[in-house]
Amino acid sequence: MLLKFDDNLKTGVPQMDEEHETLINLLNRVSMLLKSGEKAKAVDFFKNTIASYVETHLSNEEAFMESIEYPHLEEHRKIHEVFRREVHKLLPAIESGDYHTFTQALSLCWGWLYNHIAKTDNKYGEYAREKGLI
Repeated sequence: MLLKFDDNLKTGVPQMDEEHETLINLLNRVSMLLKSGEKAKAVDFFKNTIASYVETHLSNEEAFMESIEYPHLEEHRKIHEVFRREVHKLLPAIESGDYHTFTQALSLCWGWLYNHIAKTDNKYGEYAREKGLI
């Protein structure tokens, strides 16, 4: 499954949009590695690249929301914390090398990411625009 970064996923905050697009491209890379039968590389890439990038991105996003005094920051942080836990819970299943489990984990990441950006992250973009911050 490949996801395309489109207008539905744009928050209007350049740094966050770049990071979201990078995250989507990283997940697409894992999908391509799996499809080409390079399971070990896909597992390694997910563990060593995606998991750390997710953490970096979520921290950057929270820092941005704090900098604009986003009123729903704490609620947003809680949502991020749930996703962090989900990603870390998936790591043992991904490390097992089971293709089915790995693809299920990727589907979960895709779904969460798409819905979170389109429905939740877009709200801080709207807030920043309304306040004339971007």
